[in-house]
Amino acid sequence: MNVAVVAYTIYHSPNAYLGQVLAARALAGLPVVVERRPIVVPQSRGVKVADLVGGREAERHGRYHREDCLRWARRHGIPLVPPPPAAFAERAARWTTSPLAREELPARAYYAAVGSGREGALDRALFRAAWVLGLDVNDEEVVRQAAATAGLDPDRHLAAAMAEGPGDMAHAALDAFDRDECPGVPTWIVAGERFWGKDRVDWLAARVRELAGAPG
Repeated sequence: MNVAVVAYTIYHSPNAYLGQVLAARALAGLPVVVERRPIVVPQSRGVKVADLVGGREAERHGRYHREDCLRWARRHGIPLVPPPPAAFAERAARWTTSPLAREELPARAYYAAVGSGREGALDRALFRAAWVLGLDVNDEEVVRQAAATAGLDPDRHLAAAMAEGPGDMAHAALDAFDRDECPGVPTWIVAGERFWGKDRVDWLAARVRELAGAPG
């Protein structure tokens, strides 16, 4: 029997990007079904994931975090090209005037792809756009490019993403994130247990093996 894993992510998080790559490697070959749940950050709750969960990140923490993510990427052979530090402030200014929540457009695009067989490819393309190509995945043209990379019709898919259903799914994912009391992204939920952060991927895989009765 497959073990169900819920994965809460956000596309502009390097931790979520690195964590999803590491989790895919660690869970490969195990009897597991992963439900990806990219979330949004409503304007009323700030622009950062730290704001979303009621915290704050000091500037020095942000600089250290950037260094540490680059070390993780080198250690595990994961492509990572962070955008310049000033890019976040520039993007945040645009996000605060957008009619959509931060990350809502790429999340809508993902949920619009669910059931197509292309959702995994789109998820990877969106993360790659953000963390290898250095693009803002809240931009329509970037989402179109990711959709094309995933084998979807860019214009048709963007139109589908803006329908009511994908928007409802994106906001429902945030509601579930709050109900599950997730401390940040990436967070995985397995049998009611939370595993937060890219440094908990091995623990996640061990728990899946235990639940599946698979050899360690």
